[in-house]
Amino acid sequence: MRTVWFHTAIILTLSALLFVFQDNSSQWLAYYHNGIAKGQVWRLLTAHFCHTNGYHLLLNGTGLVVVATLFLDTFKQYSMLLMMLFIGLFISLCLYWIEPDLQWYVGLSGALHGLFAFSVCDELKKKDKWGVILGLGFIAKVAYEQFNGPSPTTEALIGATVLINAHLYGAIAGVIYFIWLQIQTTIGVRLKQKR
Repeated sequence: MRTVWFHTAIILTLSALLFVFQDNSSQWLAYYHNGIAKGQVWRLLTAHFCHTNGYHLLLNGTGLVVVATLFLDTFKQYSMLLMMLFIGLFISLCLYWIEPDLQWYVGLSGALHGLFAFSVCDELKKKDKWGVILGLGFIAKVAYEQFNGPSPTTEALIGATVLINAHLYGAIAGVIYFIWLQIQTTIGVRLKQKR
């Protein structure tokens, strides 16, 4: 359990530090398509820890704590940090290749959607009814955004456009990461049985 909160604290502390030094951190660490095209590949990961303003940081920080609390058992078993790295990279690569016109992006919300999707998959694997309810609600939320666009209230609060496709890519990344780990586990079990 300590590891879960340690990983959560690392993510929150990194995000808060980057916010404190926002003028410099946003310039050097935010997702800038042109910067990445010039070889500044660190932006593919660091952008997810940058935020537009204090409300943005507070919303995402609260979201991270809620996800960690809701799925404590999942994050006791799987590394939240490794998950964040995979999901963040997946989102950024999708933005880079699928949406080349998008020039700038910051925020943790896409990665949070990935953590949530991964955790729902884990609940479903355990045949937990709670996972079905959360999964249906999550699918409805992502679908609603895709068809109706982002919340104007949230956009006004964070002072930027909510990039709903980052939420979608994050959710897809969470599911892919879950499937990948299950395949690894299955292969590992079969190799042990052959010995």
